[in-house]
Amino acid sequence: MKTQSKKKLMIGALALFLGTSLAACGSNNNNGGTSNGANANGGTKAANNADAGSGGANASGGNAAAAGPDISKHVKLTWAALGDPPKDFDAVKAELNKMTNKDLNADVDFVWIGWGDLDSKYPLMLMSGQNVDMIYTAGWLDYSGNAKKGAFTELSKDMLDTYAPNAVKKLPAEAWGNATVDGKIIAVPRNYLEYQDAGLAVRGDIMDKAGLTSLGNLDDVEKYLAAAKEADPKVVPYNTGASVGDYPLTSFVTRKKSLVSVPGLPANMLQFNPMETKPQVTSAFDDPDLLAAYPKIRDMFEKGYINKNVLNNKTPSRESFQAGQSALAAYGDNQFRDSYNGINTAHPDWKVSFQSFSPEGPFIKLAYDSGMMAIPSASNNKERALMFMDKFFSDPSYYMLMIYGLEGKHWQYTADQSQIEVPAGTDPTLYPKWQYPWGFGDWVGFNKPSTTDYPDYAKHVEYMASVAKDNPYANFKPNIDAIKNEVAALNNVFIKYGGALAYGAVDTEDALKKANAELKAAGYDKVKAEIQKQLDAFTPGT
Repeated sequence: MKTQSKKKLMIGALALFLGTSLAACGSNNNNGGTSNGANANGGTKAANNADAGSGGANASGGNAAAAGPDISKHVKLTWAALGDPPKDFDAVKAELNKMTNKDLNADVDFVWIGWGDLDSKYPLMLMSGQNVDMIYTAGWLDYSGNAKKGAFTELSKDMLDTYAPNAVKKLPAEAWGNATVDGKIIAVPRNYLEYQDAGLAVRGDIMDKAGLTSLGNLDDVEKYLAAAKEADPKVVPYNTGASVGDYPLTSFVTRKKSLVSVPGLPANMLQFNPMETKPQVTSAFDDPDLLAAYPKIRDMFEKGYINKNVLNNKTPSRESFQAGQSALAAYGDNQFRDSYNGINTAHPDWKVSFQSFSPEGPFIKLAYDSGMMAIPSASNNKERALMFMDKFFSDPSYYMLMIYGLEGKHWQYTADQSQIEVPAGTDPTLYPKWQYPWGFGDWVGFNKPSTTDYPDYAKHVEYMASVAKDNPYANFKPNIDAIKNEVAALNNVFIKYGGALAYGAVDTEDALKKANAELKAAGYDKVKAEIQKQLDAFTPGT
């Protein structure tokens, strides 16, 4: 991806994904005005205890290999991690390796895929044959499509029973079903469902100046950005990037409509509302509400409210926000929960708050496949990697170390042991609650709330839990063999125009005219008709 033209083809991918309410996590790989969060890592964990002992992969796992697997040979495991390492990650990694050397006769090393490089490096890592032993995957990272290409190791019953008996015990049949593609389990899911929300971090002082109490739509956003521009003309009000995992402003549309991305296709190429009786497939180029949103966002861009380099910017808005270089930032709700204390401590005069794109919902319970760990096919240490994953279901010390850091240095329990707190005098930015692997493992059994969580977070989770609905299309995974060539051609068009439209970086009318002509030539009608046919034939709830 060294040529300028190829770089331009990639910048729309993240923008397309983050606005839609995908049956997946958060974070970060988009195809246009619809997007979903994934983001990055933006899901809210729900206390849906999956430790039902149902053994969806087979509950007899504890009986396998009475003598235990052979770990006499020392190995090095490579974990592909998303984002950037925390400041004090080396200290945490050193402690992790003490544990894995003792328990598994293995070292664990990490390779990092930055948010700005996710579109290009993630698929390249999977398809290049690079020796990686563990990698995060989810619907928003097209795990189904990657699995169909042979990117992941099939986890057979015998393999799971032998090397991951605790995961087998704690994960229900539904979770393993969500992790199955073409009859093969391709990843280890987590043991909870979640409700996903995302929105914008705003400054209360600017909200007051704009005469706003909430941001409920794009018109409110424009008022807020205008007030921010007036308050400090030197700062771009919304300093964001189309390829860094930020939720685009089109999320006000996609989340209110509960749009989910069609699995097996590039993220948000096509989407539908699973809550409808007869859902209809749409895209960023023919959804009427998105088409109405693009000119409003373009107007903000032309007024200087959105940074001119949005298609090339590699810095997420949340980083610019915390540095005082943006008045607005896109966050998943649990991202903001964990960032709130640091922002509020550094800027108490901001009166920072979280504004959901759709505070009253509708909310859909995400499937267990919204966050999983897979073993790439190129791994040389498949069995040991699976044993390592199983530690996150059996030993809380592994979970607590990777999520919270070193006990006594980065965190400690409160006196009643019910919460986690940062020790007095400790810099909370050394190892902020690590969002990767986003609760992988026994979240239900091991996770603890933090004393520094955003104060309104628990109340919002309670509300979401009271209204969230199951996704009857969670296991809809269409067969795209007959349209795979058209899908590949369409993806270039979606990447070329999707992010640019979602962030207002191109003339709306001209871009749509060109995009529609290129879509037609690439086979858009054929692909849409085929997916609609399979969607109509699917039995909801199966």
